[in-house]
Amino acid sequence: MRTINLEQSVADRIRISKRILVLGPSGSGKTFLSQRLAALLGLELIHLDAQFWKPGWVSTPQDQWRDAVASLVRRPAWIIDGMYESTLDLRLPAADAVIVIERPRLACLWSVYTRTLKYRGGRERLDAPPFQKLDRAFAKYIWRYPSVTRPIMLKRLREHAPDKLVLFCRGRKDVQRFLALVNRDLRNS
Repeated sequence: MRTINLEQSVADRIRISKRILVLGPSGSGKTFLSQRLAALLGLELIHLDAQFWKPGWVSTPQDQWRDAVASLVRRPAWIIDGMYESTLDLRLPAADAVIVIERPRLACLWSVYTRTLKYRGGRERLDAPPFQKLDRAFAKYIWRYPSVTRPIMLKRLREHAPDKLVLFCRGRKDVQRFLALVNRDLRNS
């Protein structure tokens, strides 16, 4: 795993990537980044929440889920957004690059809360089914991300992506700066 920061020539390396994973806690801005990056690079965007959760927020059984993810990663080009640590072993080896968004857990909780309000009443979402709830279990998952999920992700990165380009964006300013770099490089090419 080669981690890099935004001071290096990240945009050029991401621009030639055909398979990009966007990881991070719920509410970190994965969907925002993925949508803009897919539009800039002309890559298919796959939201794992939209694939995993069925109407009414019913989850896909784990064996079916792994088969579905295995099928998704065989596509020739994509941006996949979603944490789903149980399938990182399938997605990381298939990726050319990985972008990890890191934000403080209170900021993530606030983002999920405001998103829940924005889409209340079943308003249409492209990245997930309607009627997502911010219940105790979901809030606990977000709160425990730094101590539980993030270490799992880092271990999977070391195990399954030792030679991959991994970019850590620490907050919205890094994400905006990264998108500006990609956009500038595309305009100049």
